[in-house]
Amino acid sequence: MATKTLIDKIDALPPERQAEVEEFVELLGRRAARGSKGTFPDALLRAINEDREELRRTKGLFDTRPLIWEFRETGGR
Repeated sequence: MATKTLIDKIDALPPERQAEVEEFVELLGRRAARGSKGTFPDALLRAINEDREELRRTKGLFDTRPLIWEFRETGGR
């Protein structure tokens, strides 16, 4: 969509709806400012990865397909 077309559509909205659009655009800007790293703090991601690696070292690899099949059949019940 062209910028002019978008601006025309926003201008056609009532003032309260224009305020909602402005709030939404600000929200998108804040999300973009945080970057694409996601919402998880680095320390949490590090801890998850360390736990996963410890499980792999101590328990080895395992086949998750039977668990997925069971979940699909039972809906997680």
